[in-house]
Amino acid sequence: MKNASLSDPGFLERSDLDGELTRVFEKCHDCRRCLPLCPSFPSLFRAIDRHEQEAALLTDAERREVIDLCYQCKLCYNHCPYHPPHDWEIDFPKLMTRAKLVQAREEGIAFSERIGARQDLMGKLSCRTAPVTNAAFKNRATRLLMEKATGIDRRWIMPTYESRPVSHEIRQRAPRADAAERVVLFTTCFVEYSEAETARAAVDVLEHNGIAVEAGYEACCGAPFLHGGDLENARKNARKVIAQLAPRVREGRKILVPGPTCSYQLKLEYPELVDSDDARLVAENTLDLGEYVFKLAAAKKLDREFKTKLGRIAYHLPCHLKAQNIGFRSKQILGLVSDDVVLIEACSGVDGTWGMKARYYDESQKICDGLIRSIVESEPDRIATDCPLAALRILERTGRSAVHPIVLLREAYGFEDA
Repeated sequence: MKNASLSDPGFLERSDLDGELTRVFEKCHDCRRCLPLCPSFPSLFRAIDRHEQEAALLTDAERREVIDLCYQCKLCYNHCPYHPPHDWEIDFPKLMTRAKLVQAREEGIAFSERIGARQDLMGKLSCRTAPVTNAAFKNRATRLLMEKATGIDRRWIMPTYESRPVSHEIRQRAPRADAAERVVLFTTCFVEYSEAETARAAVDVLEHNGIAVEAGYEACCGAPFLHGGDLENARKNARKVIAQLAPRVREGRKILVPGPTCSYQLKLEYPELVDSDDARLVAENTLDLGEYVFKLAAAKKLDREFKTKLGRIAYHLPCHLKAQNIGFRSKQILGLVSDDVVLIEACSGVDGTWGMKARYYDESQKICDGLIRSIVESEPDRIATDCPLAALRILERTGRSAVHPIVLLREAYGFEDA
């Protein structure tokens, strides 16, 4: 079944999946264009070569390795000359998601995967116990126990949790009464619980430019569930988010998302996860935060009276922004406040929790080498990325903080709390 959708009756059937794996693996082996992108493709090509170029002869273990090594960066989709609407309809990331869903249906989901995907549970608990939790994350013994329980490598730098979810703070803030437009900020689980400065900067910058910002976080977008094979909970979270956001869209509001994985999820995964008019409405009215700010600038609605220039900025373009085909919007915005913006198109190797896991940690570090090398060679004054997980990896490898572009924009305006 070529490029099946979640609504197709055979989507979770093993026989249909195996046939599609063989078909796609044969096409990929003949092409090999994606060889340098991620570990899945070298593993695939080596396995097929061992079987005299016959993808149908791959063992279950060989196919499993290819699937497990895919961390859903999505880069191969745009890189592929045969993705839809080509007749071959090759969608490798979607096929890998499908395979993980089938595996989960047959084998169940590991406890570590279930815990790791429950971002709201973990986030709320961590906020309530922030001083203790943040201290514990720096304790070697605690991290060792955490690695055994959740699979997260003890070397991974954990985020610092806020004392309360940032949406509470936004709701208590009086919005601009004279706003020309109102938007909803879907903060994402990461920003909601541990990277609140991104949300605060977004509110400051947008309200400075006449845009009233409303909090709109109901639940995690569900990407961790989907990538971990938990279709039921991915759909459950999607329905929660859609039910909360669709009425706001009908009131004339756009949805802004300060995280590329989550904006990708709302735009491109929701219409498949939930086949409804509301899901499509949310998808069509969702913008990544940098995408929205660029639209303001293009419409000459963005105040360009910046008080300071920020020198040279190394800007990392996240994979899930590239996958949205919206251009280099954050880079273009940063060009307004810097002397030079160095664009770095290299994967951080994290992508959800894959690069945090002890099982793949060393492999993810190899993937990240190009990103770190490019940052160091650019000798930047500041480092920016729209992806909070990439920011943690950059901090881990360089000792330097990378912030969302909106934070640098706020600083350039000269706001006192920047």
